[in-house]
Amino acid sequence: MDPGCVWPWQGWAGRMPRALECYFLSSTLSTRLLPALYSVVLLVGLPANALACWVLATNFRRCSSAVFLLNLAGADLLFVLLLPFKISYHLLGNHWPFGDYLCRAMMAFFYGNMYSSIFFLTCIGLERYISVAHPFLWKSSSWTKGKVGISVGIWLLVGLGMSPLLLRSHTHSISSLNITTCHDVLEKETQRFFGYYFLFLVGLGFGLPFVLMIISYSCILARLLAKGGSHGQVIRVLALVLLVFILCFTPSNVLLFIHHLLEPTGCNNGTYISYALALVLSACNNCFDPFIYFYVSRDFRGWLRDAGGRCLRGLEASSGRSTEKTALPLRSSEQSQGCQAVCPCPGDEGV
Repeated sequence: MDPGCVWPWQGWAGRMPRALECYFLSSTLSTRLLPALYSVVLLVGLPANALACWVLATNFRRCSSAVFLLNLAGADLLFVLLLPFKISYHLLGNHWPFGDYLCRAMMAFFYGNMYSSIFFLTCIGLERYISVAHPFLWKSSSWTKGKVGISVGIWLLVGLGMSPLLLRSHTHSISSLNITTCHDVLEKETQRFFGYYFLFLVGLGFGLPFVLMIISYSCILARLLAKGGSHGQVIRVLALVLLVFILCFTPSNVLLFIHHLLEPTGCNNGTYISYALALVLSACNNCFDPFIYFYVSRDFRGWLRDAGGRCLRGLEASSGRSTEKTALPLRSSEQSQGCQAVCPCPGDEGV
C-alpha cells in the first residue's frame, strides 16, 4: 500500500496489515451488495421523483405548498441521475474510470443531496409549526415569497458547503489491484483535511437541523394539546417526517462523526464498513420522499389523482376510437391536452 495514503477506516495515524488492507475494496459487500442496494434506489427513486417533479412543477404557481416539496424532489432527482456512476464503480471492483472531476462531482452531489434533503425536511417541519402557530402568516403571499427565498438560500448554503469536495482530488490508483478508487483511499493530507471538514459538516448540516426539528415539533405538540380537540393528521405528518429524518440520516451522520472523532489506529475498519451501509440508508431517502409528498400534501394527492384519471380516460378513449377506426386529428389534440392537464389548486390547503 502506498505509504503516503490512508484508508478511510484507518483514521489519520493507523496502519492496516497487508493481508487485510484490500478487504473492503474486494469484498462481496462492496462489489455486490452495495451496487444491488443502490440499483433498487435507482429503480424506485427515478420514476417516483420524476413524477413528483412533474406534478409539483406543473402546479408550482398555483399553490405555495409545493415550494419546499419541489426543491426536495429536485434534489432527489439530481441524485438518482448520478447513481449509475456509483453503481458501476462498485460493480467494477471499486474502480473509477470516469476521471477525477466526475468523482469530485459525484461526492459533492452525494453529500449535497443528503444535507439539502435534511434542510428541506426541516423546512417542512417548520412550515407545519407556522401553519399551527401563525395561520394567517402562513396563508399570506409574503410567506410564499419567503419560502422561495429560503429555498434559494439553502441551495447557496449547500453549494458553498460542498465546494471543498469539488476542490480536492478524490481518486487514487492502486497498482496491486489495478484499480483507481474514488474517495475510498485518500492522501494523508487530504484525509486530515476531510476529517475536520466532515466534523463541521455533521454539526452544521445534521446537528443544527435536528435540534430545530425537535424544538419546532415540541412547540407544535404543546400548542395542539393546549387547544384541545383532535389533531391526529398533523401529528401523523410530523411523526412521518421525523421518522424518515431519523431513519435515513442519523446512522450515517453519527458513524461519520465517530469515525473522524476517534481517529482510530490499527486495523479498525468496522466503523467505515458500517458507514458505507448507512450511506445506502441515506440514499433510500430518495425513495421515501415521494411518499411523504403524497401523505403530507392534500394538494399533491389531488393533483396526482386528477392527472392519473385524465391520462387513463384519454387512453381508454384512444383505444375505443382505434377499435372503431374513427378519424381523430382534432380529438387527438384534445386528448393530449387532457392528459397533460392538472386539476386546479384545491384552495392551497397546505403541506
